[in-house]
Amino acid sequence: MVTKLIRWTGISLIVLLAVSGIGVQQFENYLNLMDREGNWTGLISTPGSIEQKFYDTRMMQTLDENVKDDKTVLLSIDEQSLKSVGRWPWSRMVWYEVINQLKSYGAKVIAFDVIFSEPELSRKEGQPSPDLYMAQAIADFQAVPGNKVIIPYYLTTLAKSDDDISYKELPGELYNFVLNTKQAKQDVNLTEWRVAKTMFPVPDILKAEPGLAHITAYPDPDGVFRTNLVSVNVGDGIYMPSIGVSAFQYFTGESADLEIDSNGAAIIKTKKGVMELGITGASGIRWAGSQKSYGYVSIKDLLASDGKDPKIKEALEGKIVFIGSTATGAHDLRHTPIDAALPGVYTHMSVTSMLLQNRFFKPEEKSLYFSWMILIVGTLLMIAIQMFENAIADAIYVGVFGTSIIYWDIYHLIPQGYKLSLFFCLLAVVGTYSWNTLLNYYIGAKDKAFLKNAFGNYISPELIDQMYESGEPPKLGGDCGIITAYFTDIQGFSSFSEKLSATELVELLNEYLSAMTDILLEEGGTLDKYEGDAIIAFFGAPMPLEDHAVRSCRVALGMQNALLDLRKKWVAEGDKWPKIVHDMRMRIGINSGEIVTGNMGSAVRMNYTMMGDSVNLAARLEEAAKQYGIFTQVSMFTKDMLEDKFVMRELDTMRVVGKKEPVTTYDLLGEVGKTEEDLLTLQNLFHEALDLYKNQKWDEAIEGFNKSLEYENKRFPDLEGKKTNPSLVYIDRCNQFKENPPPEEWDGVFTLTAK
Repeated sequence: MVTKLIRWTGISLIVLLAVSGIGVQQFENYLNLMDREGNWTGLISTPGSIEQKFYDTRMMQTLDENVKDDKTVLLSIDEQSLKSVGRWPWSRMVWYEVINQLKSYGAKVIAFDVIFSEPELSRKEGQPSPDLYMAQAIADFQAVPGNKVIIPYYLTTLAKSDDDISYKELPGELYNFVLNTKQAKQDVNLTEWRVAKTMFPVPDILKAEPGLAHITAYPDPDGVFRTNLVSVNVGDGIYMPSIGVSAFQYFTGESADLEIDSNGAAIIKTKKGVMELGITGASGIRWAGSQKSYGYVSIKDLLASDGKDPKIKEALEGKIVFIGSTATGAHDLRHTPIDAALPGVYTHMSVTSMLLQNRFFKPEEKSLYFSWMILIVGTLLMIAIQMFENAIADAIYVGVFGTSIIYWDIYHLIPQGYKLSLFFCLLAVVGTYSWNTLLNYYIGAKDKAFLKNAFGNYISPELIDQMYESGEPPKLGGDCGIITAYFTDIQGFSSFSEKLSATELVELLNEYLSAMTDILLEEGGTLDKYEGDAIIAFFGAPMPLEDHAVRSCRVALGMQNALLDLRKKWVAEGDKWPKIVHDMRMRIGINSGEIVTGNMGSAVRMNYTMMGDSVNLAARLEEAAKQYGIFTQVSMFTKDMLEDKFVMRELDTMRVVGKKEPVTTYDLLGEVGKTEEDLLTLQNLFHEALDLYKNQKWDEAIEGFNKSLEYENKRFPDLEGKKTNPSLVYIDRCNQFKENPPPEEWDGVFTLTAK
C-alpha cells in the first residue's frame, strides 16, 4: 500500500512538473521583456529556456542548405571591403557610391542595417555635407518607381512600469511609419514600452524621405536570439514596424497589418498568411536554412564593378538588398540557434523571407494541442505498460515512443511550422519510466537484501536471485509442499574425538563441511542446519524446484566423490591425520514427501527449517543405512521422481523404527551412463537373488546372494574389514528363515528393531 502511494505520488509530481513546464513557458516572452536584467524572471523562464534549446537541436536537423531565397540579397560589409575601403565608420560618400551602384544594377529595395545617428564632419570648406550627398543618392534611387531605401533607428526601451526612469520623446518623423493597426478594443494593447534612448538618423539624410524602421533586438535570457521584435508599441497604441516588415511592405506593395483581438492576441496579417506575435510584439524566427540560403555580394566587389558586372546584376536586379556587416570583428554578431556568431542582419532578412514565403509558425493553440496529446497519451500508455511489470517492455516502449515522436516532429511537424513543447512531453513519459525503474530497483534491492538476510545462510546466492526473479515471495510463516529431505552423518564420528584434539577436530570438520555445503548449494539445496558432523538439508523450498529429487541424488553422489578426494588428500598429508580420518565415510538418507517449511523458533531467534513425517523417514533411512553396509539410502517416494536418471538397487521393504507403514528403499549406485560395469552386474545379480528371497526360495537365494557378494567386495576395495553389506544381510536372513520359516501371510517386509 505504501509502495503504491509512493509510486503514484511520484508519477503525479512528474506529470505536474511537465504540465507546469508547458504552462510557464507560455508566459516566457512577456516575462523576459519585463525584466531585461533577468533579476526576477530567470528562474521562471528556465522551463522555456530548456524547451527552446531542445527545439533548437531538433530544428537544426530540418535546415536545408539547398533552400534559396531568390528575392533577398545581402550586400556585405566583410573583411575584404574593410581592407579595400578603409577603417570603420565609412564616409557617407562611400554610401553615396554604393546606393548609386545599386540603382544601376536595378535593386528594388535597400534596407540598411547600419545606424547613421551622427553627422559626418569630415568635409572640405565650401562643399556640401557628405550626408547630403548620401541623401541625394537616396532620392535618386527612390525616383525609380517602386524603389525604396529604408534607414534604421534603434530604440532602448523600458517597461511601462519603470515610472522612476525618464523617457525620450520620439522624433515626429517616426509617426509617418507606423503599422496599420486593427484593435478589437482600444484599451487592449501589446506591452507598452517607454523609450529611454534613440539612435535616430541625422536630419540631412531624412531630407530624402527614406523609409524608417527599427532594428531593436533582444535575446532570450540564455543569450540566444530566437525572436524578432516585429512590432513595438511606443505608447498610445502606436506600433512601429521592424526593418524586416518594412522591407516586405515596400517590396510587395502590400500592407502588413497588425491585428489585436479582445484577448490581446496579436498577428501580422498579409495577403498570404498570418504571423503570430507574442504579448511583446515579437515573433519567433523560422529559419529556412543557413547564410547560404541568401544571395551574397561583397561591397568591395560592388564598388569595383562600376555597374558592369553581369553576375552582380543578376544577383541584385529586382531584389531586396540588405546592407549589413559580416566582418569577424563587427559588434553585430549574434548567438542564434543556427550559428553561434550570426551577423545580426540575417535575423532581419529571415523575417522578410518568412513574410515573402508565407513561412510562419502555426498558431500556438495548434502546437499546444499536439503537445498535450503527446503528453497525455504517452504517459497513459507508459503507465499501462508498466502494469505488466516487464522492464524490457518498458524500455522498448520508451525508446520506440521517444524516437517516433522526435522523428515525427523533425520530419513532419517542424517543417510545417509547429513548435511543440516536446521536452516536457517526453519528460512526463521518460520521467514516469525513470521513477518506476528507480523505485523498482530500490524495492528490488530491498527485497533481495531481505531474501539474503533470511536465506543467505541456507541457500546459494544464485538461488536467491532466482527466487527474486520469480516474483513469488517466500512463505516464511509456514508452507506445506512436496519436497525432498536430505540427511548426512559421518560414520563412527564419536570415535574421532578420541583420536583428535579439539583444534584438529574443528579443522577437520570445517574442511569437510565446507566442501559438502558447497556441493549442496551449487545444486540449489537449502541448508537447514549442522548438528555436529551431520548436515540436514532439503530441496524445493523456499524456491520451488521441479527436479528436487533429482538434485538431491546428484548431491549425494557429488558428496561421496568429494569425500573420496578428501580422503586421498588426507592420506597424502601423511602423519597429520590418524587412519580413522583416512577411512572416513558418510551415510546419506533421502526421502521425498509432504513437508512443512518455514521460519520457526522464538521471538529472539528464528530458523528456516522443515518438519513432518517425511523428514523423520529421511533421518531413519540415514541411520538404517549402516545395518546394510551402504552409504546412501533412498526411499521409494524419491525413486519414483527420478525419471530413470539414476542406477538404483532395490534394497529392502522395511518398517523403520517408529513407523507402521512399510517403505521400499534403494541403494544409490550412480547416474545412468556413468556407472561402472561391476556395479551394473551387482545390481542385476542382487535383484535376481532378491526375487528368489521374496518367493521364499532360501537356498537358491543364498546361492544368488553369494554371487552378488563377489561384487559387493569390489565396490569398496579401500575399506578393510568391512563387516557387512546387503548381500551378507540377506544371506543371514535366508539362513534364519530356513530354520524358522516366516508365517504364511508373510509379505516380505522386514521390521527394523534398532536405529
